[in-house]
Order: sequence, then C-alpha cells, then structure tokens
Amino acid sequence: MQTKEILAIGFLIIFFVGASYIAREYGDELGELVGGYGIAGMASYVFVATIATVIAPFNALPLIPIAVSLWGSFVTALLSLLGWLLGAVFAFWIARRYGAVVVKKFIDLRRAEEIERMLPDRHILWALIFLRMALPVDILSYALGAFTNVRFRIYFLATIIGMTPFAFIFAYAATIPIEYQILAGIIGFFVVIFGYRKLRKRYKNREFRVE
Repeated sequence: MQTKEILAIGFLIIFFVGASYIAREYGDELGELVGGYGIAGMASYVFVATIATVIAPFNALPLIPIAVSLWGSFVTALLSLLGWLLGAVFAFWIARRYGAVVVKKFIDLRRAEEIERMLPDRHILWALIFLRMALPVDILSYALGAFTNVRFRIYFLATIIGMTPFAFIFAYAATIPIEYQILAGIIGFFVVIFGYRKLRKRYKNREFRVE
C-alpha cells in the first residue's frame, strides 16, 4: 500500500468525522440542499456514490453521515452498497472491455501488477474479499478487470461480501459519539494496513500474469 493511499485513508477518516459533526448540527438545512428526504435525494446519493467509485480520486464516504441524518442508518447502508456495487461493476466492465489502454488513464499500471501478484492460485474468493475491504474500489476493480482472468461472478460475489460490512459499519458509525468514531477509525486504519502488508509479503514474488 503506497504512502499516498495510506494518507488518503487517514484523510477520509478525518472527513468522515467532520461530516458527522456537520450532519448533526445542520441536518435539516442539508436535507433541503440535497433534495429533501425523498426519492430524488436517494437517487442523487446513489448516483454520486457510483460516480465516485468509478472516477478517482473522488470518494463519497464523507457523505454517509449526511445521508444518515436524512434517511437513517439502515437505508443509508443499502443506498451506499447499491452505489458502490454499481460503480465497481462498471469499473470492472470498462477494464475487461477495453483493457490496459483505457485502464492506465485511471490507475498506475504498476499498482495493477502488484495487486495481480497478490492473488493466490487457491481460495481466490477470500483473497478478493480481503482486497475489496483493504483497497480503494476503483483501483481493485480496474486491476482485476484488465489484468486477471477472474470470472465476473467471483468478482461480483467478493464485491458484495467485501462491501456489505463496510456499508453498515460506516452508516451506523455515523450515529455514535465523535470520540468513538475517531477510536474506531484509528483501529480500522491499522488493521487494514497490517492485513494488506501481510498479504502483499506473502505473494510479492509471484510472477505477473497479464491475460
């Protein structure tokens, strides 16, 4: 995991906590700004989450506390999951359809090589689930679509399993006190980095397969 990605995770945690505070203080005003509490607001949120998943470096995570203030934690989790899933599928399709020629416009090809090397020959589903939880959605989706022969159904299943816990964790985390959010963010930050580096060390000597 590169330094800029580690910093990005740290900044996202900070923005998430800040957005939680803003949502609690100005929930009603924000509701009017994004289209109220109805279908239009929900559709707008899903659209933004989808686009943010496809196009780096945008990220819709700081919008979750605002969405929670409008529609509650459960609905927000479902909307977030839908947006992330649509974006992940779209990114995978772009990569699988157009290959490295297009993917290199979105991600560093060296990162794609690194990710490809981390995929084991066996139990690939579990490796994908962890990578889905540890890496930015766009980077992993483009890398898997363009540089591996991972089947779509495996990718789709790993994406749902890997994303679902985070959708609900973030949605319900937005309702807990700020100090607990900070503590949970710090713990999660180090768990993800530790797990990622352990997986990377295990498979870093594998040969890069471009298919």
